[in-house]
Amino acid sequence: MQNQTIVQQAFIKIMEDRIFNVAWEAAKKDEKYIESENKRSITLDLLSESLTTDRQKYLLSELEATWELAERFMQEYVYRQGLQDSRMIHKELNSFGIDVTKESMNNAL
Repeated sequence: MQNQTIVQQAFIKIMEDRIFNVAWEAAKKDEKYIESENKRSITLDLLSESLTTDRQKYLLSELEATWELAERFMQEYVYRQGLQDSRMIHKELNSFGIDVTKESMNNAL
């Protein structure tokens, strides 16, 4: 993290708060996610139990870590795309006279 600017560090902090706290908590309540996660966990356990050498177990562990890292990169891209789309959606709605800024939403309450 030392090679990153303050802005990059701040963005990562915000992203982690939103993705890994808010969105993650919502996903963990989703039945499809729970079913998928259970299946993944069972399959990995079965695979791990079937491995016979330390090298195989090490490689499985490395594969899991690599998958998780790749997933984090994908989540960052999804989040950034959401930010870009948000601006475009706000602009399009605004062209119809619909203001969906935080301030306008607070004023509507």
